[in-house]
Amino acid sequence: MNVPIRMLGIATTIFWIILAGFIAFAAYSLKDLNFGVGEPQFAASFNHDLVVRLPLFIDNRGYYSLEGFNLTTVFSDENGTEISRASTFVAVIPHGENTTILHNVTLNMDRMAQRLSQYLFEDSEFMCAVKAGVDFAEILPTTLATNLTFPWGAPFCNFRLGQPQLSVATLSSITGKVPLTFDNHAAFDVTGNVRVKIFNANNMLLAEAQTDINAAKQSGFRGDLTFTVPAASAVSTASLQGHFEVYFSTPMFEYGPLVILYG
Repeated sequence: MNVPIRMLGIATTIFWIILAGFIAFAAYSLKDLNFGVGEPQFAASFNHDLVVRLPLFIDNRGYYSLEGFNLTTVFSDENGTEISRASTFVAVIPHGENTTILHNVTLNMDRMAQRLSQYLFEDSEFMCAVKAGVDFAEILPTTLATNLTFPWGAPFCNFRLGQPQLSVATLSSITGKVPLTFDNHAAFDVTGNVRVKIFNANNMLLAEAQTDINAAKQSGFRGDLTFTVPAASAVSTASLQGHFEVYFSTPMFEYGPLVILYG
């Protein structure tokens, strides 16, 4: 009776030695596993979404395949409110191959503009919770989690409207302009138009003006909004006090009114 039990113990020991050796061999092959992250790519979709595409490069030169690779990212604002959640799953990353995985994060710019308008005008950062998991050699399930910050450049950083300036006058009307400037700190181009309503100190609408905008990423924009007011309104306009209501229309979002005082 003791012989079979002893043989079973020996067999179990041998099994665990082989398994330990297999795990050690699999872990040793991790030295031939390389990861890389490419530059994020930005693209606008038809429904006002900004798609951030993050390329991941996995060069699996080890002896075993990676199975069940999954990556989840959760973006949140400075108050911890979730902005976007995205997951990517790859069933198998074969050994001996170089694989590129595209992880897509979608940010709805309309929702951000209405709820988090500071991201349109102020550089900031998002909090990003990252969780990744993979089964290595079919027996080494691994999960990693970390928190990162994701820098955000505002598309209308340092947005400014200058004082209304009267220029050309006729018997019936006066033409003027409002200088407009901003810096596009975003990682994408900004196109569209800006429309402005001009009110005097008595909250009376004096004029409306709009201009097309086209600012490449990481560049500034300088332009003028041209408006016309009736000659009878010249006295009110000449007081140079009141406020603007600004409306933004781009392929990625609509926002307004932004109220700016002048005078």
